[in-house]
Amino acid sequence: MMYLEKKLEENVYLYSEVLDDPERLVRLIEELDEDESVQSVIPEWGFWFSNTQDGHSFGSKKDFNLEGLEDLDSDRAEDVKWVVGQIRGAVEKISEAYYAEHGDEGTPNISPFAGVMKYRPGCDMGAHFDAQAGDESLKYSIVVYLNDNYEGGEISFIIRPYDLRNPKNGNLQPKKDADDPANKELVDFTLKPKAGQALIFPSTHPYKHQVHTMKSGDKYMFPGFIFQDEFDPDDPASREKFNAGSNYRDVNAEPIKYLDEE
Repeated sequence: MMYLEKKLEENVYLYSEVLDDPERLVRLIEELDEDESVQSVIPEWGFWFSNTQDGHSFGSKKDFNLEGLEDLDSDRAEDVKWVVGQIRGAVEKISEAYYAEHGDEGTPNISPFAGVMKYRPGCDMGAHFDAQAGDESLKYSIVVYLNDNYEGGEISFIIRPYDLRNPKNGNLQPKKDADDPANKELVDFTLKPKAGQALIFPSTHPYKHQVHTMKSGDKYMFPGFIFQDEFDPDDPASREKFNAGSNYRDVNAEPIKYLDEE
């Protein structure tokens, strides 16, 4: 049963046992990648690029089409439903638990999207906070970890007032290798979550976080988000008001471009 493992900071919580069977989840995600009958819901692995249009790759990703789940005609339909249920269920459980334990009022406005990402060797993600580029729709970010049998790929938090996007603060940017001694003074804390653990934290400044260079193996994770209470992802006017176009998935449009989440 899921439980709060540790409060890493006033607003950064680490939960454990958020998935029923992380190993099975990874195995099914890879098995289903070879099955064309399920690809209307869970597509093949695609490229996972930075939203900054700089061509930087973080690895691979799958953006699920949940609207196709009900009409899925496949012998693996139950496996697909289990995978989707694990992902959606984990995000919902974490959101509700965090609200209760953090003292937030109301009901979490949970993002309706689902997908999974895979960091590959050599990949990393620089320090950032998720509600960048003027996006005002995001309130909290969730990252769920499916495995821990890889080297590197640690996450560091840099919860400090300075803006690392400003070139004059380049000397404050943490090093890509988590083991670099310089990081002791540049980050607040670093961890490598275990399989079945999850982090939740504010999506806004100053909650910057960085994924250090993957050294070997593949790192599986999936993100979730809690929107601002007033935001409606299905309302074009609301998306425009909150500048949230990069978060919205329209099944008739191009595939969703996820925020640069860990």
